[in-house]
Amino acid sequence: MNAAFPIDDSPAFRAVLTFLRRWQIPGWILFSAGLAFSISLCNWAIFAFVLLPFIIRADITRRAPLYHTALDWPFAALYASMLLASATAYLVGGAEFGNRSFLWSLTYTAPLVYYTVAFGLPGQPRRLLAVMLWVFFIGAAANSAYAVYQFGRAVADGADVFTVRPGGRLFYMTYGGVMMLAITVVVATFVRGRLSRKAKIILAAMLAVMLAGLAASLVRSAWVGLAASVFVIAVVAERRLLWAFPVVVVLAVLIAPRPIIKRAESIINAATERAAGEADGPPEFRVDIWRTTLRIARDYPITGIGVHNTLYLYDEYKDEASVETQVPHAHNNYIQLVVERGIVGLAAFVYFVIALLRFFIRGYRGARSPTARVLGLAGIGATAGFLVEGFFEYTFGDYEIMAIIYALAGALAAAGRAGDEESPREQLS
Repeated sequence: MNAAFPIDDSPAFRAVLTFLRRWQIPGWILFSAGLAFSISLCNWAIFAFVLLPFIIRADITRRAPLYHTALDWPFAALYASMLLASATAYLVGGAEFGNRSFLWSLTYTAPLVYYTVAFGLPGQPRRLLAVMLWVFFIGAAANSAYAVYQFGRAVADGADVFTVRPGGRLFYMTYGGVMMLAITVVVATFVRGRLSRKAKIILAAMLAVMLAGLAASLVRSAWVGLAASVFVIAVVAERRLLWAFPVVVVLAVLIAPRPIIKRAESIINAATERAAGEADGPPEFRVDIWRTTLRIARDYPITGIGVHNTLYLYDEYKDEASVETQVPHAHNNYIQLVVERGIVGLAAFVYFVIALLRFFIRGYRGARSPTARVLGLAGIGATAGFLVEGFFEYTFGDYEIMAIIYALAGALAAAGRAGDEESPREQLS
């Protein structure tokens, strides 16, 4: 290929490189929008607009733009725990368990989001990161508006909202986690982004829509995760945010529709065992799932049963009185990691989370631009929310949720490679 471009600084060579760099820009825009409502759009945009020109550019220049990052070893530890669990899964369920686990492990592509963003964004216009954040907000607000429409339509039709479970263009549980993270990034932008008054008004309007959409989803675990993420952001960067908690509660009581209030009350019902069923709070079905999954884990404590094999052992270990059957995961990150990958896998996850938090904290403290500060603070809050919600849902197994966290980390790594402080014209406003 280099024979076609023998002079590296020739006009033709520079024109090709400029074209490849500009070709990536619409891909980054589509990727950012898709994070909020369509993971298939994210994957398509990354492949067609980002990875292909990235590979071509590296080939013709003979310069692979790769570098060591702080998350390389933590990601390697996670992947190694999957491979170890897959190898030992043959002892649990034979070729069926082992082959399935290896297949899932080999197709575990979520970390590629981190590396694509981290390696691909340096060299792009510095303004692009801020534009990507705004596109992400617009996509999240649009998806939330659709969720609110679904909720309103169900109420107007007299349907049981709990059976409808609005989720925009996503499965409602996934939608709840995605909106929890999107709102966290918005809050971080308000706290540490340099916004004009017009930008603040627009962002506040989108935040209102996102909050309404998250409320309409009835995903309580995402509500709790959001409370945790905002609390952590308040402690780290803005203590005045702590006043948001009583304000939000009061506003919710005053203006929220009855189905949302009832769902919020169900958290107390569940905690005091006054729930009559799923809509009132359970969480008996989750406790039942946790008990059964832990029974499996006790028999395979070191390396687990292999990735995505819980479904095939669940009925063998459940109680006779259990109403759940063929449950694919434990609705809990930590229990699911233990049953799939054993103590080794849980240790790898803890190592990864500690490294991720340290990465975001260092990025926030050492940020050289408003965008980098927003990314660092958002990453701290998002990780906290993800960890808290993970006590009630298997968020670590949700590609859409992890893609956002990995994209934040990759963008922060890229911002650290950008170098110079942003000029006033290159800020979030």
